[in-house]
Amino acid sequence: MDLNTKNLESLLSNNLDICFKNIYVGLDRTIKVTIVYIEGLTEKEHLSSFVIRPLLESPDFRDAEKEEEIIALIESGGLYYPLSNKLKDIDSAVSSLFKGNVLLVFDEESVSFSFEVQGFEKRAITEPSSENVIKGPKDTFVEDLMTNISTVRRRIASPDLIIEKTTVGQQTKTTVALIYHKGIANEDIVDDIRRRIDSIRIDGVFSTAYLEEYLISKKYSPFPQIIFTERPDKFSSNIIEGRVGIIIDGFPTALILPATLVALMQAPEDYSTNFLVSSQIRFLRYLLIIVTLFLPGFYIAVTSFHHEMLPTVLILSVKIAKEGVPFPTFLETIALLIAFEILVEAGIRLPKSIGQALSIVGAVVVGQAAAQAKLSSPAVVVLISVTAISNFVLPNQDLSNAIRLWRLIIAIASSIAGLFGMCIGGLFLLCHLCSIENYGVPYLSPFVSSTNPQFQDTFIRSPVRLMKKRPIDLKTLNKKRID
Repeated sequence: MDLNTKNLESLLSNNLDICFKNIYVGLDRTIKVTIVYIEGLTEKEHLSSFVIRPLLESPDFRDAEKEEEIIALIESGGLYYPLSNKLKDIDSAVSSLFKGNVLLVFDEESVSFSFEVQGFEKRAITEPSSENVIKGPKDTFVEDLMTNISTVRRRIASPDLIIEKTTVGQQTKTTVALIYHKGIANEDIVDDIRRRIDSIRIDGVFSTAYLEEYLISKKYSPFPQIIFTERPDKFSSNIIEGRVGIIIDGFPTALILPATLVALMQAPEDYSTNFLVSSQIRFLRYLLIIVTLFLPGFYIAVTSFHHEMLPTVLILSVKIAKEGVPFPTFLETIALLIAFEILVEAGIRLPKSIGQALSIVGAVVVGQAAAQAKLSSPAVVVLISVTAISNFVLPNQDLSNAIRLWRLIIAIASSIAGLFGMCIGGLFLLCHLCSIENYGVPYLSPFVSSTNPQFQDTFIRSPVRLMKKRPIDLKTLNKKRID
């Protein structure tokens, strides 16, 4: 189809929000120019001031006798608007229109000019809601792509910061930005990510998970293989570290990859406090991840299969507390674990004002009522409480969800074969983690690194002056943080 007003109207006339406006310019106002825009996506003041007014009032445009002269004037910058493109086919014109641009259509020459005068409503930059900030910048990503890119560019003022744009979604035409540092990021990783994005063939991108499934290597693993963040400072620091970032237009969350377990266990606040305090907190995280994984399974194993492992006083205390409870230990433990999952899910789905009250009151009421009604022993209630609190210490919510799933698996294995079952579950978990590799980077690196492993920023955080090199497993081009 030729690019003209008639064909555009035949394609778009059924859309209430698409506006066609004819203006007449040139000598004696004999040249018709059609303006096409979408109501609600266009900044009308800019359209009027920088596009329509010069066409009607500029002496150069008023003296033009043919469309070719008008087109030549626009190409030479006669409209004083820098963000414009010349389009010669109807497909690119329609695609540009639905991105919020304005079209100037010249029927005789079958040419259109696209002007980026988007003016839709967008959310202001606020404090992050899902990642608490103690010491550090309190800005966050929003749903506007260019706003998000500008926050990153402000932090990394380097010409080597490369921002590539592509489109994903045959119907939604969602803009995706691939961001990396040219002098640091490994080119093979960047090429692999770019190839995977270009190979996506779906109708639309309505959630970050639509891209995640195409970008991860281990499709059936519950463990996160992409780091999600709404904090520009965390995103920028990972770019400088040598990782690759992805920002999707319309989403306030950015993607960082490749992810490793060590990166998921780190929090931006680790670098905002004294390294001794940060090391203590980080070591506590690794300790509590073991507690939340194995404590329910260990309790089930020693109370059901291995009584001889407990001191006499403790085993008598457990037996007294369990008097009158009609259910075996493994059943009440697993039942309380499931009840805890239900409370967490309910707290997430309900409005904030109700959800927080439900989580706190529900946990207290259910735990106390279950103990008083002899449906569960007080020891199990305390055990599940410690397990839950330990899980909340993890800084990454996706990792926390995966740990909760494996915790239930290990508890079931312990109820079947005691400590032997718990060890088998732990070994299966370790083998699974060892099998994950993202873009050539082992998930458990640097613990499984074969060459010169670096532990300065793992269980503990070393002083900044001692962390002279970037993670070796990322295979960065520039391996030094500090010269």
